[in-house]
Amino acid sequence: MDDSTEQNGEVSNNTPFDPWYHVRVTGATKNGESVNFDIETKKLEESGKETTVQRVYEDFEWLQHCLATDSDVGGVIMPPLPARPIASPADAAARSKKELGTDEKIKGDEFHKDCRTLEKYLQQVVRHCILGKNISLAKFLTETQPPVRAKLKKSLLTNFSKAVGEVRKGGHQDVDEYFQKERATVNDLVKLMKEASDNFNNMLNHEERLASSLNHLSTSLCLASTAAEDGPSSDINKMQLHLAKAVEHYSHGIDVFVTNDEKTLGFCLDHYARYLESEKAMLYGRTCKLVEFENASKALEKAKPLKREAAEELKEKREREFNEISEVAKKEISKFQRQRVVEFQKALILYAEAKIKTARDISALIAKDISTLKQMEFSSSASE
Repeated sequence: MDDSTEQNGEVSNNTPFDPWYHVRVTGATKNGESVNFDIETKKLEESGKETTVQRVYEDFEWLQHCLATDSDVGGVIMPPLPARPIASPADAAARSKKELGTDEKIKGDEFHKDCRTLEKYLQQVVRHCILGKNISLAKFLTETQPPVRAKLKKSLLTNFSKAVGEVRKGGHQDVDEYFQKERATVNDLVKLMKEASDNFNNMLNHEERLASSLNHLSTSLCLASTAAEDGPSSDINKMQLHLAKAVEHYSHGIDVFVTNDEKTLGFCLDHYARYLESEKAMLYGRTCKLVEFENASKALEKAKPLKREAAEELKEKREREFNEISEVAKKEISKFQRQRVVEFQKALILYAEAKIKTARDISALIAKDISTLKQMEFSSSASE
């Protein structure tokens, strides 16, 4: 019998692990050009102590850095850190220009989305059998004062060197056919998932533009109506106002479609587009260990008698590191694949259910509006 379990779209590792914390990101407040996130943490033990702390995005970045640089995370697929929240007016205007095609209508703060993505990130960390026990995570969740963090340097040269390394070692032939196939599959999936996420978001942006245009039409119909109380102008005025109301109903329906689509399938596509990048990074790290092991083996073959003992020790060390990361990686990949299937099934079901419910609601409203307009037209013709 398989030891793995599925709960809330999360699949546990082969080794049962009960999370130490229950985490929620309950809200966010803007502070200048940064955003403070409220994090509620409950210790899942006898005391059940609850703590509320405030963290900014840089604290999440520091936590991710600490988790990724821990010596025990070789082979672990790191939960992906969401994108930085948009807080400045200039960035908000740029986002509106990109998504809505205009900066005349600035999209409001979307910190509720950031709360949801950061909560998802923390939940996946605390549920992980290795990351969930990390001391940096415990300090992040329970200490009132944020952790003292060093400034993380991100230079163009570092990114370039990493890209060159990935190209050079990414095509290295693996000794294990399982990992060779997985690397090829992930390289394809990363591109496809990113493309699917981008296209889905573009579709939602176009729907938002349509809703905005319909709102403009509804407002124009209202402004174009006259103040006449009797006669033909009065009938036209009433029909025009009701048409404006019907257009507004349809516009609202599109807004509901967009919101539900983003919360369900859109959220899942974006999350796993980033998560597959994490798996790709993990596989690249394992390939680096393979190259180190092969280089150590070659050095041992060429070593002179005086240096042979040291070369043999290095080769054994590299072999041990490679075997350890490979063992962890296989478990992580198996867990990740099952988790991805479960969460996509859940997202697709919620997506379809929301589509059907909203379509029925809007259809009922529009049918009622059409019926009213027909009645008004009949009454107007009868009075003539």
